[in-house]
Amino acid sequence: MPPTQIIVRPAEVKDAQEIEHFFRHVRRRYITFGMEDLPQLIREGLVFVAKTGGLIWGVLAVSPKDAGEWGHIRGVSIIDGWQARAGVGLLLYGARSHLRNRGVRALYIILTEEWLHGPLHAHGFVQASRLGTYLRHAHSIPPIPRDPAALRLVRPDDIPQVAQVDRAAFAPLWSYSARELTYLLALGCRMVVAEMDGRIVGYACGEVIGDIGHIARLAVHPDRQGQGIGRQLLLDTMTYLHSVGVTRFSLNTEIDNPQATRLYESLNFRRFGRLIPVLVKDIGEK
Repeated sequence: MPPTQIIVRPAEVKDAQEIEHFFRHVRRRYITFGMEDLPQLIREGLVFVAKTGGLIWGVLAVSPKDAGEWGHIRGVSIIDGWQARAGVGLLLYGARSHLRNRGVRALYIILTEEWLHGPLHAHGFVQASRLGTYLRHAHSIPPIPRDPAALRLVRPDDIPQVAQVDRAAFAPLWSYSARELTYLLALGCRMVVAEMDGRIVGYACGEVIGDIGHIARLAVHPDRQGQGIGRQLLLDTMTYLHSVGVTRFSLNTEIDNPQATRLYESLNFRRFGRLIPVLVKDIGEK
């Protein structure tokens, strides 16, 4: 049973080593970032620790979305023996005012850990969407259509235009800012853009993870959807990834997006594994 005086506060950089040790040694943990990124997350002011004395009882890590008022829950962990509903609730309650002061009005989580389902639902999170993973063997790739768009590799000065396309194509929850797109490039993703009439109307991003070619991003401006541009971009990315030796392709998408799922299934992608719920919670004033 935890003591009554547990204080939730923003973490400081000096806490990083202790937090890393905590994440590595507790049983109930949800982490979607590398520990090398922890100091930067702390500097952004959205990592919170629940402590009493020198003991950590729980950690909550959130990344702000550059393009809006969303906060992405990147990490949650509570000490073994603490009731999950109470621990998660205290972390959320203690972080709420700090998050609001930073402009965050809603939280979301891509929920891959079963132990978090009950506590999050109990504290007001609701399902907004579901993600499915699609896989395909890297053989028998159809040729890339020459029309309707011209494809080329992205240039650094394209990023603002690419971000505009992304913002138009995706809901705020899923849109990427120029900063996030630049980060993808820095990680070594290969990005190609589609041009029509001198402007960028779509883009795709692929990366190699072991022997898997992962399509990390695919977007077409709504004004140009339904014209075959997405198919061009996808086939171009698949052809490149196959050329560097991958044996399978993977991608993730909302299964409630029939236009996207039809495209993937038409190219022999098949859904694999369980659906992943996306939960959201409004933390704004009522």
